[in-house]
Amino acid sequence: LPLIWIVLFASSMLSIIPLKSEAIKGMIDSIDDANKTIQVNGNTIKVMPYTKIKQESCGIGWDSAKKFVDLKQGDFIKVDLAKNSQNMVAEKIKIKCVKNPAY
Repeated sequence: LPLIWIVLFASSMLSIIPLKSEAIKGMIDSIDDANKTIQVNGNTIKVMPYTKIKQESCGIGWDSAKKFVDLKQGDFIKVDLAKNSQNMVAEKIKIKCVKNPAY
């Protein structure tokens, strides 16, 4: 194949991948049940039906699957998210263990 076709193909593939993966750690500031969003570190994050939510095992057994209703204001979480230019969408949420909080 001529080089120009390879370059055109590669650039067209980039245009169909609009999401960029990132992670955020922090405490849940607020929860909007009606819109299925959470606020973490000033960021509004959309939780989708396919978002995987897990509670860390805290050294006892395995992590356990959770649902949106199990998230609580004040939970310390790590969110793996996909971000496009308009909003942040959670792919995975892990509720972290905090055994000795500083406050």
